[in-house]
Amino acid sequence: MASTLSLLATFTIIRSTFNDFFPKEMRDYLWRFLRRFSSEFTLVIEETHDGSSNHIFKAAMAYLGSHVLSASSADGSPKRLTVGKNENGRKFTFGLDRHSEIVDLFHGVPMKWKYNSDVNTTGNNQPTAESRWYEISFQKNHTEMVKSKYLPHVIEMAKKLKDQNRMVKFHTIRRERWCTNAVNLEHPMTFDTLAMDGDLKKTIMEDLDSFINGKEYYKKIGKVWKRGYLLYGPPGTGKSSLIAAMANHLNFDIYNLNLSAIHSDSCLEYLLLHVSNRSILVIEDIDCTVKLQNREAGEHTGNFPQVQMTLSGLLNAIDGLLSCCGDERIIVFTTNFKDRIDPALLRAGRMDKHICLSYCTASTFKQLAANYLGISNHHLFSQIEKIIAEINVSPAEVAGELMKSKDPKTCLEGLIQFLESKESEATSRKTEPEWEAGKDYNQEKGCKSKATTKPDMKNGDSPNHTAITFLAVGSNPMTVGEYTVKPELAPILRAVLLKHGDIAANSTLNSMQCRSSLLEIACGIIQKLQETKMENVTELELQSMVTSVSDLESVKLQISWLHKRLDEIVEAVRLVKHASALNEDKRKILEEIEKMEKELESCQTKKPELQKKSVRIEELKGVTEKLCETISSTEAKFSYFHERSLVDGLL
Repeated sequence: MASTLSLLATFTIIRSTFNDFFPKEMRDYLWRFLRRFSSEFTLVIEETHDGSSNHIFKAAMAYLGSHVLSASSADGSPKRLTVGKNENGRKFTFGLDRHSEIVDLFHGVPMKWKYNSDVNTTGNNQPTAESRWYEISFQKNHTEMVKSKYLPHVIEMAKKLKDQNRMVKFHTIRRERWCTNAVNLEHPMTFDTLAMDGDLKKTIMEDLDSFINGKEYYKKIGKVWKRGYLLYGPPGTGKSSLIAAMANHLNFDIYNLNLSAIHSDSCLEYLLLHVSNRSILVIEDIDCTVKLQNREAGEHTGNFPQVQMTLSGLLNAIDGLLSCCGDERIIVFTTNFKDRIDPALLRAGRMDKHICLSYCTASTFKQLAANYLGISNHHLFSQIEKIIAEINVSPAEVAGELMKSKDPKTCLEGLIQFLESKESEATSRKTEPEWEAGKDYNQEKGCKSKATTKPDMKNGDSPNHTAITFLAVGSNPMTVGEYTVKPELAPILRAVLLKHGDIAANSTLNSMQCRSSLLEIACGIIQKLQETKMENVTELELQSMVTSVSDLESVKLQISWLHKRLDEIVEAVRLVKHASALNEDKRKILEEIEKMEKELESCQTKKPELQKKSVRIEELKGVTEKLCETISSTEAKFSYFHERSLVDGLL
């Protein structure tokens, strides 16, 4: 022990003497001289650069903070770390303590980081300010890689870490300006706890992830990096919950744009110019928040012109040049009645993806039971699911009943009583004429079950408009049985009812007008197939028809026979393409055989080459024979539709 203390004292004296005889400037010069003979190169990243904060320093602090804790168990790792938490951050942040070192491997190359700090003093040894800097050391031959790849990687990763860690903010409007003090959005809803059809939830999450990773794609196609969503459906189906789940999934701020608080287009422009990147702009109840002045409307009459926000101003704000002033933004519109929205707002570029949030289904109920009661199965489930399939009840109503008790049996029995009371109300309401009942639930009922909208493209801007929308009956409707359809579709409907019976009898929609609209859609598809020849039909048109038929089936229209025929036609179209490709391959092989036979006849080829070519010719002839058999078999499969109508046997 005494020898150790003696050694430490000696070292301290030597160090003090060295510092006294060799000033700091000379020591720095000596170190620079010695480094000339080293293969290691060092970059110094100071806290300030050119009189302002150094962006790379902040990025390095965040980047290394994500590595130090995971690397703390490795040999040679720092034994002292700093830890902290900002009130606007979600997680703890870690960092290197003063004069600590850590090694980061990038593409197999070790990057040695060191954190330094020094306190500047005046002549009276009074501290003035603290200087902080990072040193990154690596082999000289990796200098170009560090400059072009590693440092951009550090900055990019630091940005991602910062975005993931920041607290989601909720912004509102006061006096036509965004409030300066935004509140933290601590909404607990996530996609894990969101009660929604599983396929629809997966589609939405994939679409969001595709958008967030699509910066280069949007840049390549020359479009602003933004995306619009329309959430529509009856009240209580989870539109606000979905928005909260989207914000938590992406870690985006929410800007709640209340149109009733905006009195001019210029005010709207100002607000949108001050929406930050990585944010969700929410416009709720777009159909009834304000009455937008149409672009074709005449001048306002009165003694004084009334300044107000116009539809044209809203369209230009969300899809005009103004929308270019920002990136990575999402606009979400909500409504209970999609058919009341101006068609100009519905188009791609403004509302790119239309999402129908339906009434409660069996799948949604099971998710709610798992969330609220912690159970995945119960003997009362089958009874509840049977009633839910017959009535329209929102997920919010079911959730309200599930919160009344923590005992699963008591809770489920109360839910059954609630559902039975709604069922009796729905039965009594059927006897009232729809206009007397004061209901406008066409669109809401159309959302029942799985009437969801799937995207046409993973990262595109074209919404799929094949979700069921009820059509207005023409000016000269014709009655077929209980249903009223367009005159040109009446013969088709008669043939369908005669062949397949009442295909709308078991539909989840009770209104005869709604069922008539569904039948018009189905008959319209059949009419188009009647008028189209096999060689003129495209796979894109067929896929659109298949999607429409799937939506009709989701409301229990019995048209599986039509779905099957469309699948057969799609397969036939693919076979035609396949046969065309095979014929092209056959033509090329025959040309090659002909060329080689001419070379053999000319006798200009050497004997070994002659034998090789003869063998090759026989091989190609064998391939040709197999191709001919495949082509003949393929053509036989799709010849059925060339000789007959596409709807042959359906009517």
